[in-house]
Order: sequence, then structure tokens, then C-alpha cells
Amino acid sequence: MIAPLPPIRFAAPRIAPHPWPYSPLLELPGGDLRNYDCGRILTAQQFVLAVGLSPQHYVAVVRAPGVGPVGKILEQLVGFLCAHGACVIRVQLRAPMVWFTDNFTEFNWQACLIYFTRIYLAVDPTDPPWVPPNIWPLVPVAALARAGQQHWEQVQRILDGLAATDPELILRLGTSLAVMAQRWEFYIARQIVLSQRAGEYDADDFDAVVQCDHFLYRLLTQYEPAYELLPVTLARLL
Repeated sequence: MIAPLPPIRFAAPRIAPHPWPYSPLLELPGGDLRNYDCGRILTAQQFVLAVGLSPQHYVAVVRAPGVGPVGKILEQLVGFLCAHGACVIRVQLRAPMVWFTDNFTEFNWQACLIYFTRIYLAVDPTDPPWVPPNIWPLVPVAALARAGQQHWEQVQRILDGLAATDPELILRLGTSLAVMAQRWEFYIARQIVLSQRAGEYDADDFDAVVQCDHFLYRLLTQYEPAYELLPVTLARLL
């Protein structure tokens, strides 16, 4: 039997630059958006509309604040990001820029970035959008494990983007990653038990779960080395 690797801190990979030039404004047909850190934070009318967690992942608000053409500009922004290959997550949130203003009335985009990253990590991975709530008991465990691994791959890219920006930002996430990982561990363990009771847990399911376990382990080793996996997860890794 091969034991899991000891905790190792890996070097953060280089992240590709954002697709627009260094400019204080992002010009769209409906109007201009204020642009911080080359597309990292996009604002209008003193509200944050979208935040780039990585070059490929953005969190954008569902409804534009204020009145006037901001709603049109917001939807054009989402289309612009999607056209450049970004994955856009919409959230029900109104985030005024004053929340992220320091004592010198300067906009702290790092604080804004951490805030939106923690919102993303607060999403419950045990209630995935690809599994409607009325049919989840019928989904094979292998399908859940593969979808879970895709989710953790997205989290990996986001955290890599943060680490490439500033390694110290990872420390400001607190326990967000650990809470998300714990929810997932209990969820997949419960699905395995239900599948075994129904006699539907086979070798393909086991292999998919183990593959997801290994990816999650490497992610936690890199960004949450103090996290303690459940005994059942460790048993599969062994």
C-alpha cells in the first residue's frame, strides 16, 4: 500500500494575463466600467459589478445597482467575459465600493478580491447545479465524483490565481476552503453508503471517487495543509 504524500508547498504556476490592456476604463457599447488591476475588479456607480478570481473565473452580480444604463452595461460585461473564455458565476449581491475603502478613502482591490473569493468558497459543493434536487439519489456515484473533481479543479485554478497575485492573500481566506472540503467529504461518503445499500456501487464508482480524493488531497496539501481528512477518505487514499 502506498501512503499519501506528506504536506508539500508547491510553487504557484504563472497565470496568463487578462485579455484587455492596462487602462482605467473598460469601454463597452453601453458605457464604460472602472477597471482595477487590469480587469481584476470592474465597477460602476460606486458599486462592484464583477471580480476576476482568476483569468478564467469571474463572479458577477445578478442585478445592476442604481438606475440608467448600468443593467445593460452589466450584461454586456458578462457577454464580454464569456466571449474571452471566462466562467462567470452570478451572485445575488450588492457590494458598494465603500466596503473596501481604507482609512485614506482609497479603494482596496485586494480586500474586494478576498471578499468575493470567500463568497465563491461559501458555495455548497454538495448541492451542485448539475444534479436537480428531485433526482440526486439516482445519480451514479461515479458521475458525482467526476463532477466533484471538476469543481475542485475550478477551485485549484482560482487559488492558483490568488497565489500568483500575492501569496499572502491565501492566508486571508480563513477556513473557507476547509469548510467546503468538509461538506464535500461528508456528502460523497453519504452517497457511497446509499449506493452500496442499493447494490449499485461498483469498481468504476470506486475508481472515480479515489481519483477525486487524490485531487482533493493535493489541493488541500497545497493550500490547507492543516486540514484533517475523514478516516474513510484516508482509507481510500491508502
